Amino acid sequence: MVSLCKRSAHLTPALLAGPLAEISCGSKRPAVASFDKAGSVNSYSTHLEKTVALPAEASVDSPETSVNSPEATAPSSPKVTFYRRELPEELVSFTSADGRKLFKESLNSGYAEGYFNLAGNFTVQSEPAYCGPSSLAMVLNALEVDPGRRWKGVWRWYSDELLESCRTESDLKANGITFDQFLCLASSHAQVIAKRGTTASREEFVRDIKYVTQRDDVFMVLSFARAAMGQTGDGHFSPIGAFHEGSNQALVLDSARYKYPSWFGDVDRLYDSLQPVDPETNLPRGYFLISRRDSRLDLSLLASPNVDRDSKDSSGIVDLPERPADVFPTTLSCGKKSSCCSAKKL
Repeated sequence: MVSLCKRSAHLTPALLAGPLAEISCGSKRPAVASFDKAGSVNSYSTHLEKTVALPAEASVDSPETSVNSPEATAPSSPKVTFYRRELPEELVSFTSADGRKLFKESLNSGYAEGYFNLAGNFTVQSEPAYCGPSSLAMVLNALEVDPGRRWKGVWRWYSDELLESCRTESDLKANGITFDQFLCLASSHAQVIAKRGTTASREEFVRDIKYVTQRDDVFMVLSFARAAMGQTGDGHFSPIGAFHEGSNQALVLDSARYKYPSWFGDVDRLYDSLQPVDPETNLPRGYFLISRRDSRLDLSLLASPNVDRDSKDSSGIVDLPERPADVFPTTLSCGKKSSCCSAKKL
């Protein structure tokens, strides 16, 4: 397994406030629900689309992240299940008539050049909190990066279960990975630039979206707050597949396809969704630009200007040497002697 050690502060276990919880990839924040004596939901802070009558002991919803208890870190099996969520009205489903029109116009205008590479390697996350590893596996396969290790049988291939962190399996399934942990994991396999929402300007974000959607050798992965897009849950990772200039919307290839379809969303709102602070790290979210190590493309040219690279909140530019056959690199070019990518033999 790829080793990825945690850089953020120690997590404090949280107790579930009620029997109904919305669980989101990359966030530990519990949803708040209230119940009447019969066990029906009176209110739900994460915009649950329909009121659901449940027995008081029920625990529901797909765990994109979990809420930990002192007794166990892994979420218990839900007694009530869901088939997808209704997409908020302000977002356009990719497969709808309007979504297809937006995509066709994006393709015709040259802003969907990398879409087919991503679509041909689309991966639905294998665990509800694996949105980060799943998005990264999708991008690495789209870039045709050889992982240098066996997946199954005689085949070498990226899958999210091969990109696990040094958290325990139950903790990883419960909490996913943070922005910094995604950066460190991605930098073990590719050339990466990471930009926090507070260090990249709105104009820079739009420029980067336009840049990556006009190419098939570099991709963008968002780390955003779902709530800012009117969706249930909190932190989530997913790649960008296209850009529609006329309506200023980007296509998000949602890795949690069991929950939401891929969708077009307003780029200004997407930028705003990068700003909320991740309660685990007390830092904002952001986005990543990822390309092959052996690419002639120099991602450092896309670095945020005038950023203090020693700042805790700075963008992270990763420029690592070729990975040895049996060891993963451990140093970031920002100068920090980070141990988030511990050397580990495969």
